[in-house]
Amino acid sequence: MIKAIALGNAFLLTAIASSLLCWLASLHPNLLQFVQALFALKLILSASAWLLDDAIIAILKVDLLQFRFRLIAGTVGALVGVGVMLCRS
Repeated sequence: MIKAIALGNAFLLTAIASSLLCWLASLHPNLLQFVQALFALKLILSASAWLLDDAIIAILKVDLLQFRFRLIAGTVGALVGVGVMLCRS
């Protein structure tokens, strides 16, 4: 149960942070470019984490299911922020 709560908190943290960033990005054009660059970097890091998951799991010594759930939660949380950015613009 504690693991489920911790993983849910990881999703909520990502969703709240990306929503805040995208809301701020909708207020200023230069900040919009910065946030878009951050999301591009997140996309690159997520894709490389999916490709290199066996090596990362060995280094971090975590369970494969937990690692993949964190990747999925981070991606869905970032998509929530992108949705906020698209609705505000």
